[in-house]
Amino acid sequence: MFEPETVILILAAFGIGVTGLTEMAKRLLHAEGVAAYIISAVISAGATAYTLATTGAFTWVAFVVYSFVVFLEANGIYKFVKK
Repeated sequence: MFEPETVILILAAFGIGVTGLTEMAKRLLHAEGVAAYIISAVISAGATAYTLATTGAFTWVAFVVYSFVVFLEANGIYKFVKK
């Protein structure tokens, strides 16, 4: 079910990556604390949905799992993917 390659693909979505988009949105909105995590969760979920839909791998279970993993990666909470 969980493939690290898919996480890499999602993190690289939109050219500058989910981490870059998250940081840019946090700075533009001057978000801190819980608001920053909400912004990150929305961006992570959006990138996950887009990537899974365009690759034809969208299921609700995959969406929830990968959104959570991408959220953790984008915030530096946990590293599933070795760089």
